Amino acid sequence: WGRSQICDFDDENCKYKLPEACTSKFTCPAGYYCTAGAYAAASKEDAEKYFAADWPSYGTQCMAVNLDGTDVDAGDGNTWYGYACECQNGFWCPENIVIPNWCPQSYECQRPSQRKKCPQGRWCKQGTVRGWPCTFGQDCKKGTIAPPAGAVFLIYFVIIVLIGYAVFWFRDRARSKRLEKSNKEMQDYYDVLHSKDSTEVERRAATDSELKSRFETGDDKDVEDGYRIEFSDLRLTLPGGATVMRGPSGALECGKSTAIMGASGAGKTTIMNLITGKVKKTGGIITVNGEEVEDLQRFKQRTAFVPQEDIMLRELTVLDNITFSANMRLPANWTTEMKREKVMEVLCTLGLTHVQHSIIGDEFERGISGGQRKRVNVGLELVADPKILFLDEPTSGLDSVSATKLCKILRDIAEKQRLTVAAVIHSPGPEAFMSFHNFLLLQTGGRLVYYGPMPKVEQYFEDIGFKYPRDETLTPLADHVLLKVSGEGDPSPGAKIKLKAGDTWDHLTGFTKLWHMKQGLEPPCDADEAPEKVGRAAATWASLKHSFTEMPSQYKTLFCPGRGDADRPTISSGYTFFICFRRACNQNYTTFWSFFFSIVVFYGAVGFFFASLFTIGDDPPNVLGGYPSDICSLAYPALRSNCKDLQSNQFFALMGSIVFIQIAMAAATTSATFGCETAQYWRECSVGLNTPAYFFAKSAADLPLCVVSAMAIWAPFASIFATPVSNGNFFVLLLLLNLFGYVSGYFISFLVPYNYCGLTSVAWGVWWGLLFNGFNMPIHFQPALKFIYYVSAPRWYMEGWFDVSTVYPYKRVRSGKLKGEPYYRFGIGRAQRQYAFWNRFPSCMGYMILCIMALYIVDLVIITVTQVNKKK
Repeated sequence: WGRSQICDFDDENCKYKLPEACTSKFTCPAGYYCTAGAYAAASKEDAEKYFAADWPSYGTQCMAVNLDGTDVDAGDGNTWYGYACECQNGFWCPENIVIPNWCPQSYECQRPSQRKKCPQGRWCKQGTVRGWPCTFGQDCKKGTIAPPAGAVFLIYFVIIVLIGYAVFWFRDRARSKRLEKSNKEMQDYYDVLHSKDSTEVERRAATDSELKSRFETGDDKDVEDGYRIEFSDLRLTLPGGATVMRGPSGALECGKSTAIMGASGAGKTTIMNLITGKVKKTGGIITVNGEEVEDLQRFKQRTAFVPQEDIMLRELTVLDNITFSANMRLPANWTTEMKREKVMEVLCTLGLTHVQHSIIGDEFERGISGGQRKRVNVGLELVADPKILFLDEPTSGLDSVSATKLCKILRDIAEKQRLTVAAVIHSPGPEAFMSFHNFLLLQTGGRLVYYGPMPKVEQYFEDIGFKYPRDETLTPLADHVLLKVSGEGDPSPGAKIKLKAGDTWDHLTGFTKLWHMKQGLEPPCDADEAPEKVGRAAATWASLKHSFTEMPSQYKTLFCPGRGDADRPTISSGYTFFICFRRACNQNYTTFWSFFFSIVVFYGAVGFFFASLFTIGDDPPNVLGGYPSDICSLAYPALRSNCKDLQSNQFFALMGSIVFIQIAMAAATTSATFGCETAQYWRECSVGLNTPAYFFAKSAADLPLCVVSAMAIWAPFASIFATPVSNGNFFVLLLLLNLFGYVSGYFISFLVPYNYCGLTSVAWGVWWGLLFNGFNMPIHFQPALKFIYYVSAPRWYMEGWFDVSTVYPYKRVRSGKLKGEPYYRFGIGRAQRQYAFWNRFPSCMGYMILCIMALYIVDLVIITVTQVNKKK
């Protein structure tokens, strides 16, 4: 009956109108569309039978119609009839329309037969049944298609900034009061200390004189509240068969400091590790105050170890670092005042009072000097009130003045606090070298060269033929003995102590033989011993056997630290969480401006960029349903399926692109939470840090950052990106996705070196945010990988977003006269089947939380069970 024609009236949404050849025979009523043309039939029933057979409606309600109730004669007693099919919700079908079209933008069609201008306070995109209400700050005039972008997000932005500024202001004010109180307490401590010194100077002088005499006579084995450690014939053979420690003997005396030196590969650090129990010895005897022990693990709470590297949190102050160490390691039954006094004592002893409020600093931000940093490194251990103090090259990297000052401090600490001090040192100056009471010298391979009082070193080397030419050289005594031990020159013929006749001088074994002769001992039995050859398989099996034997107890200690000794109980898990959380907050929230630019501005800019990008163009993002099946049957066979699908779902497609970005940003942000302080964590674990409490505290301190960064992204979307999704649901989605990214950052930092965490975060975002988000590659495409989709938090994010942006608002009408009736009958179900998205929003958020919690637990397990040897 002729082709349809463009409507004459000014309506861009009214695309097709019945031609005059049809409208002269029947009238297609409003709310219906008539695609089948006209048919001459004897009755309405005959017409409907014909149309139903020749023009299937596929479930759409259709009926035969005439010309406004008037029969138009078609001849032979027949009447002209048209076939009118009911227009679905979301479409607008004016009178005499051929094909239904969506309700035009800026209108709402509460019934398909009528349209009216979108009322004030609502916005109406194409296909709207009932206008969506405008939210806070949106000015929606009558006929609004989408809320104007405006600057509402600036209001959210200002609110976030003001709240953040207020929190920082109160925090800084409280911190200033604490600093003022700390300075006053330090001054009071000085006054009391000086007063005590002036009144007790005679008693201290007498005590010091007595101690010196006991040091000279060696009668100090039973000094009160001290530990004398003796070791004999210590040995260590590695699983591969190599021997690295060959029987040195000696003692670490209470109230004295011992310098440990040796050639390269002599085992200077190894001998300390054997004594402390960091490494299990394979032979020898260790005694503490005459009682034989396996190592010093029994006395771990009274033992401190200062590593060679200055491992501390550089962004915190001297006082912050030392106070945390005191709170974590001092006995739980000590009061706060006692701990604070101990901190002040350490600061005074190490000469750090004038820099206590200065940050440690690093290569990027200037802080205290290198010598002061070394003393802070010592202070972290000294504040734990130890009785045994080991130091690994504490003078490395220091100038001679700073090194000498530190060595004198160690001597003073040993004498006044009755500590047993042992330090590995390297090339000390003359004054620093002579600051130690005793000297332990090792040869390559862990052989003993000398052990005894420091003043007798020069005489001993003269006796064995290596006289120190004091008036003929500028080489310090320490360097002189190291040069000789390293193989420079042979002993002089006139030496008092010589090898037996016939023995050839070998500097690797000769010094040990001479020492045994000096002490009247038998020659060392393994002086010329060759390393035992052990196959690779045997070495591997020995290493695995050692791991299976030792690891369970170590894991138990890491997960559930002990309660300490009866007289020195360790702090509880709750208190550990508290002090770790407080320290983490000091790290995360240093200044308002760093917080403002790194979180609020950065994430806000990203949110504004994407929200603006998604709304560019004349047609705002929207969801449009599929066409009725009878209309789609007219299309080419290859296009019929697409005709029934959603014709537009830009909300879903656009939001899928932000998943990858947000995960990568959040993971890169939190990879620094643990990745930047791995060495610090290992150090604190070695002295009893409760790992679960530490992990929970650090992650809890990140929660405000997670919430604020999610708000910064959400604010521009809430004010610019018009969707039927409520602001509350939108924020929950972004918050949980951000939380997944944060927890992912922890996971990455535990497995990848920090230098590569940024790149790995991007790859992680691609993996979960693009490949397994359930949108770009639906689950049907990879049935063998279904389990990955089920544990993918971004997949549940996308399913939840699909529900609140597409299924819930467009499957049924949610307000107005048609509330509860089907909205888009075609397209929604097909989209659900395509992506296998059947769950509602609350269920999706529940599954997403489960995925995040599972990854969080995995993070806890990984941080606890990995790098166990570093935590000993």
